[in-house]
Amino acid sequence: VVQRIRRVSDRPPPPSEREFVSGETVLYLGRQLRLKVLEAIGGEECNRIWAGWYHVAVPPRLKPRARRAEVRRRLAGSLKEHADLYLPNRLAEICRRLQLESPSTIVRDQKKRWGSCDAKGVLRFNWRIIQAPTALIDYVLVHELTHLAHPKHGREFWAALGRAMPDYERRRARLRELGPRLEW
Repeated sequence: VVQRIRRVSDRPPPPSEREFVSGETVLYLGRQLRLKVLEAIGGEECNRIWAGWYHVAVPPRLKPRARRAEVRRRLAGSLKEHADLYLPNRLAEICRRLQLESPSTIVRDQKKRWGSCDAKGVLRFNWRIIQAPTALIDYVLVHELTHLAHPKHGREFWAALGRAMPDYERRRARLRELGPRLEW
């Protein structure tokens, strides 16, 4: 209980409320990109990363509140699409390196976790992790892979994770610091 209270009290203050306007910072694989909101009919196909900008297209002439909600929805959808492609491929690469069979994965919107592992061995990942640097993404992937052999966070789990990723404690601490900036 004391450790949990310390962790919560040591957290940095939450980031300021996002406005979802051009020029605002967007994180992708740990890189800071600038958001560029474009007005376009149709628009979904215009969401892309180009020259340090994350382009998000919205329908023209939306009122400010509706525009903000639409930019948020489309940005989240675009990042989830990136996560749907990136995370399973990255996990397969890690599995090859660790000489493991690649498990089934699902990328979804998890409210309280970066990843989870169910009793059937299916790994679930929060799409928001795609915003973190690859070292932190790798930590989440290896952490969940370790749960396939060790379901509980016991001594054996942490020892196995340490063998697979000797610097996991540093990565875990960094994710704890960065985490609030990835949730919006």
